Amino acid sequence: MNAPATALRDHVVVGTDGSPPAMAALDRAATEALRRAVPLEIVHGWSWGGAYEPTDDSSAILDAALRRVAGQHPDLPVVTTSVPEDAASVLVRRSGDASLTVLGTRGRGGFTGLLLGSVTLRVAAHCHSPLLVVRGTADRPEQSREPTVVLGVRSAADSATTAFAFEEAVRQHARLLAVHARPGPAGSESGDSPAPAEQATEPPDRAVSEWRATYPHVDVEARTVRGDPARTLVEVTQAATAIVIAVHRRTTGLGMQLGPVTHALLQHSHAPVVLVPPGARSA
Repeated sequence: MNAPATALRDHVVVGTDGSPPAMAALDRAATEALRRAVPLEIVHGWSWGGAYEPTDDSSAILDAALRRVAGQHPDLPVVTTSVPEDAASVLVRRSGDASLTVLGTRGRGGFTGLLLGSVTLRVAAHCHSPLLVVRGTADRPEQSREPTVVLGVRSAADSATTAFAFEEAVRQHARLLAVHARPGPAGSESGDSPAPAEQATEPPDRAVSEWRATYPHVDVEARTVRGDPARTLVEVTQAATAIVIAVHRRTTGLGMQLGPVTHALLQHSHAPVVLVPPGARSA
């Protein structure tokens, strides 16, 4: 597809720099575009040395990405965007027209000891569309699991997040597990015996109740789990094919910041993480 990227709306956007995590993100983004029957936009941002023309490296990265997608999905419409702008800024801007933005956990450069790249963190803090962060690399595919979408429930008011989770369960032909992690020591109120998951009380039930009629064929389970919310949700992802949470951002002296649960999942989740900003359109 050879149309200007600005003409695209409600499509899937993916950032790439040619690294293994970016290849995993590219593969997943192509799958998501097919599931939604929308075009795929592959974005590469570059801002080295004050140059304003695409470098040979930039062209090579996008050409390789195009060949990869064409080889796997020859009928998928694809657009490439190369911009003399840092990657995070262009991805945030393009996310304003997208139904889904996709990234790997980290790309080229940076410190090898870091699990999460600065581009991913910056996009997560400012992305306008739901953001899918793919854990792992293309040469280390996810372990085969029963399709299970986890919805991290914080509040029944996060309706855009709940809608996305139900729709993702439909797309994956998966069950939906709504988990409300209640702060406090693991176990019962008295702490006498460990109970990693208790039957649902009001929060997860209330969050999903209005959506059950809209998606009657989705198998839904709701749980309230007592324990540290970040650790609890990371543990739940061991048996998940995706986890969906609302992204709650706060402005500090350092700019827009993500909460500790979001950070923990982006760093340590065993499954892809979807961050849904308030008011995001259903994808």
